[in-house]
Amino acid sequence: MSQPVPSPMVPDLKRRLDSGEFLLGTWLTLLDPAVPELLAGSGFDLFVADGEHGPIATADLVQMLIALRAAGVPLLYRVGANEPVRIMQALDSGATGVVVPQIRTVADAERAVAWCRYPPVGLRGIAPRRASEYGRHTAEYLGAANGRVICCIQIETREAVEDLDAILSVAGIDTILIGPNDLAAALGHTGDIGHADIEKAIAFILERTRAHAIPAGVWTLSAAQARARREQGFAWATLGTDYGFMLSAADAAAREVREP
Repeated sequence: MSQPVPSPMVPDLKRRLDSGEFLLGTWLTLLDPAVPELLAGSGFDLFVADGEHGPIATADLVQMLIALRAAGVPLLYRVGANEPVRIMQALDSGATGVVVPQIRTVADAERAVAWCRYPPVGLRGIAPRRASEYGRHTAEYLGAANGRVICCIQIETREAVEDLDAILSVAGIDTILIGPNDLAAALGHTGDIGHADIEKAIAFILERTRAHAIPAGVWTLSAAQARARREQGFAWATLGTDYGFMLSAADAAAREVREP
């Protein structure tokens, strides 16, 4: 007799985030599912698909998840806004979790967590569709989801930094992601993510997340930056983007041929 196919929610990313090992991810912005399939062989621990600044909608997300299933690489989906339908569609499609941008208040954080969790601790509606193997493993999924689905909030606003301890005290936040670009703009240094004020804010955020035992992630643009953040004590980092890797490799190859 054949064995049941396991749920698409395979990797326990929460356990890995809590384990103390440094995890490395990258951003998915291109719609072709061959892109995450290709990048899955590069050794990344996770992917973040961008539905806020990128064109990735729920249907595109499903195709990416199908492409990644064989590789077993978890995928977080950055929703376009802190809205129930966007969060639930991502999770019901089988995303490992969501990244919720533009958190400013305790109420924002509570809202994000609530729609990631089933009652009685949350408000998520019950229709896990693909996440439950289209109904084959509904009971198993419902029993495990509250403990395994990742609720990641972004810390990238002045308001969030100023009220950080209260926000981090919200039960159910699994990890946070610092967005240096928006943080720089919020603190009056648009485009200057290396400014001393931004580094000071990032160090402060990291210190407070440690105090609350919440793993912290951060956006980075280069391998050197990612290594530096690892040494600084971050639990995870995103390195570059799918289109960025293509751009840098193509530019470098063409330049190498054309230069004398």
